[in-house]
Amino acid sequence: MRIAFRFGLVLFAFLPLFGCGKPATAPLKVKVLHDGKPVGNCAVRFVPDVESPDPQRIGYGNTDANGECEIALLMTGEKGLPAGTYKVTFVAWKDKKGKELAPTVKPSEVEGGVIDRLPQQLKSIGTTTERFTMTSGTPSHEFQLTGK
Repeated sequence: MRIAFRFGLVLFAFLPLFGCGKPATAPLKVKVLHDGKPVGNCAVRFVPDVESPDPQRIGYGNTDANGECEIALLMTGEKGLPAGTYKVTFVAWKDKKGKELAPTVKPSEVEGGVIDRLPQQLKSIGTTTERFTMTSGTPSHEFQLTGK
């Protein structure tokens, strides 16, 4: 019985070393430009560039009219991003009349559908060409996107 108790204490003491708990984050502000102009109403997602990404490390933000946003963790809403290399996606739409749409809009609910404002390949983790390496000394980053 005492051996089991001691084993339990030792196991409990080492749990943090085995990946239990949330990852440490550092603040990150981003600015998104397309052909030199700020991209407002853009959903920005950071997914770890590994074969099987940990959902607790996925970051997101929605840009304001100046193309700027703070990145937060998707699962908890905590501001910041853990250190590591990420694939970055960008989604920005407009309607048939050219009006910018919020990132929270459901395309199926927009009369006439939506039109992508950014290059199509930037929307998906499988096709995006944008990568970002986060370190504790990276408080901000500007993405300069080009093309149609």
